[in-house]
Amino acid sequence: MEHVSDEPISQLIRSARRHRQLSQYTLARELATVAGKPTVTRDLVARWERGHQIPRHGSRQWLSVVLHIPQDRLDAAAAASRRRARLGHAVVTNNAPVKPGPTRRAQGTPALLPVFRSRVQAGILAATLLNPHRSFSLSELAEHAGGSLASVDKESRMLEVAGILTNRVDGTIRLMRAADGNPMIAPLTELIKATYGVPQIVGEEFGRIPGVARIVLGGTWAERFAGIPGAPAESLEILLALAPGQPEDHDAIDVAARRTQTRLKCHVHVAARPLEARLDYLQIPRQRRGQPVVEVAPVRPRQRTATGLPWPDGRTVLAKMIDSGQLDLVSGPAANSRPFMELAGRHLDAAEQLLGTSPPSAFLLLSHAAQLIASGLLAHQGLRTAVGASDHLAGDAVTAQFGHQFSQVELLRQRSAELKNPTSRDSRVTDDEVKTYLTTVRSLLSVAHNVTSTLGTFIQR
Repeated sequence: MEHVSDEPISQLIRSARRHRQLSQYTLARELATVAGKPTVTRDLVARWERGHQIPRHGSRQWLSVVLHIPQDRLDAAAAASRRRARLGHAVVTNNAPVKPGPTRRAQGTPALLPVFRSRVQAGILAATLLNPHRSFSLSELAEHAGGSLASVDKESRMLEVAGILTNRVDGTIRLMRAADGNPMIAPLTELIKATYGVPQIVGEEFGRIPGVARIVLGGTWAERFAGIPGAPAESLEILLALAPGQPEDHDAIDVAARRTQTRLKCHVHVAARPLEARLDYLQIPRQRRGQPVVEVAPVRPRQRTATGLPWPDGRTVLAKMIDSGQLDLVSGPAANSRPFMELAGRHLDAAEQLLGTSPPSAFLLLSHAAQLIASGLLAHQGLRTAVGASDHLAGDAVTAQFGHQFSQVELLRQRSAELKNPTSRDSRVTDDEVKTYLTTVRSLLSVAHNVTSTLGTFIQR
């Protein structure tokens, strides 16, 4: 493999512009003046610097004049940008194949998971299946999949016809999300998780460690991600770059490695080094010289939790639920109990207002509030019920950990199921019953708030 520059043109333009102390508006104005093309705008410069568009040959000529950069250096940087395989928060930063060929094109068969028709399709599935409780616009999917809007639109429509994705329209925006109830979703998610899900999972688990500035992956997985065909990766080789003066937190790194191994079902080898201007890829465990290197953006948690153990009584129960695929490990934005608890509180207030006017509606709100409390406790521990899991799972999981009082979560769920059938003899509920359970659920919410102040992230032994 011949030696080529790995500096992308986006970084080159940005650093040169800042060196000349130009804003994006000023650079666009100077380019438009020199080239005689008013179509050169600040938005175009921003797209170049974000890596969303590579300047054409004519634009690179004028950039050379305005930024005082040799033309051949800009051409080499443009070629480096074309070699970079991008997906979501992951990008090949070093030693990408010089001649990528059709297997690395967005519409080519992905070497990382060649059972799919394109890398764009795999990227869409990675975004939606690994985040089943949120919707994505086509622009967001294009960012995750590293493809054009036209390609994403085409692939998402095919996945929708297959019943894997569903859509809804919010104004003029079409939002896509994973479908519920499709039996293909669970096995497809496992396939995606072990391949294109690696960047998100690694970014979430190691991004929670204070002081981790950069995350770099090497080895076989990086080769497949870069488009080099071969056998699937059996392990992950990870290098963490720590911020200056940040000590290495061995316990936190061990927790992140163990949770990553559990989520991806493969071995994880980790090394930590102080942050340098340019990381030496040879510091990555088991990395071979000249092989591709992939950088993953750390995903910072929205809520800090202690790295501790859940209550001992529930450890075995949770471990069995994880092993059977009923519970998933999660990190990042999904591991945040606050939205669950806040919505549960609003449900309780609304239920209290419905007393005397619509007891069944009030009871359904109480039941949903209890489910939210259970889900919030699990989220705080980095856990989530899997797609297709039994409805009683969240209640069972928190009861096993936090005591008999949380068995009310399941009792409320069963009672609300009776109320949802208005022809049943058990579909009636009184104000007194609602008042009793209103007190019960408020107590559960209070206990949950107290528990989350000391509860840590779940770790399998």
